[in-house]
Amino acid sequence: MNNMTELEHKRLIAKNTVALYVRMLVRLAVTLYTSRIVLDVLGVNDFALYGIVGGIVTLFTFLQTALNASTQRFMSVELGRGNLPRLKRVFDVSMTLYLVVALIIVVVAETAGLWFLNTQLVIPPERMNAANWVFQFTILVTCVNIIQTPYNASIIAHEKMSFYAWISIADVVLKLGVVFLLIVSPVDKLTSYAGLLLAVSLVIFFITRGYALRKFNVCRFRLTWDKPLLKEMAGFSGWTLCDSGAQLAVTQGRVFLLNLFTPLVTNAAMSIATQVSTAVYNFVIYFQSSFNPQITKASASDNQHYLQDLVNQTSKFSYFMIFALTLPILLNMEFILDIWLKEVPQYTIVFCSITLLYYLVESLSGPLWITTWAAGKIRRYQITVSLIRITTLPATWLLLKYGMEPWTVLVVWVLVNGFCYLYRLVYVNRHSGIPLDKYMREVFMPVVLISALSAPLPLLVHRWLEGWLDLIFTTLVSLLATGVLIWLIGLKPTEKKHIKQAIKNRLP
Repeated sequence: MNNMTELEHKRLIAKNTVALYVRMLVRLAVTLYTSRIVLDVLGVNDFALYGIVGGIVTLFTFLQTALNASTQRFMSVELGRGNLPRLKRVFDVSMTLYLVVALIIVVVAETAGLWFLNTQLVIPPERMNAANWVFQFTILVTCVNIIQTPYNASIIAHEKMSFYAWISIADVVLKLGVVFLLIVSPVDKLTSYAGLLLAVSLVIFFITRGYALRKFNVCRFRLTWDKPLLKEMAGFSGWTLCDSGAQLAVTQGRVFLLNLFTPLVTNAAMSIATQVSTAVYNFVIYFQSSFNPQITKASASDNQHYLQDLVNQTSKFSYFMIFALTLPILLNMEFILDIWLKEVPQYTIVFCSITLLYYLVESLSGPLWITTWAAGKIRRYQITVSLIRITTLPATWLLLKYGMEPWTVLVVWVLVNGFCYLYRLVYVNRHSGIPLDKYMREVFMPVVLISALSAPLPLLVHRWLEGWLDLIFTTLVSLLATGVLIWLIGLKPTEKKHIKQAIKNRLP
């Protein structure tokens, strides 16, 4: 595995995790503050309108999502094998495909997308012009992000997480600057917001591209049409397209159905819930980003013991990380939203709470689907998971059509995701050699026990206190209770030994 020992790999993972964790703390603080100001400046209706219009273009980016997964997987595999010439071919073919995808998205968005925007969505007539400007700016942002993706994939595959952390911080700081410019902009606020976000995307693109070109020779793009490699990558991407397309269809389909059956304010609540849950779940995404290249490389080098170790560790630590953050947030959701937002749209509290529960389950799933993708045996997996996911859409339509409360559609979403998680467990056991009994013993049981045992004490504190005292003490008690229980029953003896040794090495 690139002439590095497993211990050296784990030290690299720890270093990358620290960099990404610092990045997420900064990003979380700036993002939440930015969202508050944007909601205040745009107003509830324009804030909801931006999420709906942007969602039309986002619906087309499932192609990018599939190709992104394919690029990272193939680059990590070639790095694991030490095959640099083929690594270069992977990058060139990927970039060629991304250019084609960007062109396809522009064509589809400017035809079908414009028709849907102007004829099907429920938009106040006086805001239709602004909605069309937002749509055009969002198409350009999407194309910039698509073309940037192979550079991001190369940076992640080479495990240069410190740069990835810094560029992400730069991104949110620039977006914070956008908010202050938005306040003084004499032009329509919604249109100005979309145009300024395009400017931020361009700045981040050129910085990322410049770094990748300077550090990695493979990123010097040459237009390439390697048919065998293209066929291999397209085959992998085609099956990942099923799941990413289904997931995106469910997410954006829910937005559009809420727009058709409920007041516009419901979409604003959904947008806020998405931002809150994404901000929390991003801690897990970037924590797992430290492990994902190693999982892929371990699979490529057929190091089964190390692969199993990585999957189990990533799964349980991801859950522990998000659970410790989620518990005090769930207990204090109403207070947090009141101090964060000047106006809290209806349904926001329940939407945020249910969405956080969804991502608790999702935190366990990430290492499982990365393992499946690393092995390359994904056809049956992708078809089954996609079919399970897509059942959410007809269920959502039925619930809204027959007058059920909007939050019930999110409950169905969580339940369906639970079924996806169980299927992934069975699949990786059968096709990637991950022992189910060992996973249950090292991951599932500690997760269930720690969740059950760490909740009562913060709940008791929550009943006694109010306001800031409630938030501060439930957070502290939650972190303390979770931390103690993780040490006692969540870690294996070898993991405790590594932690003690790492602390000892840091002490003078």
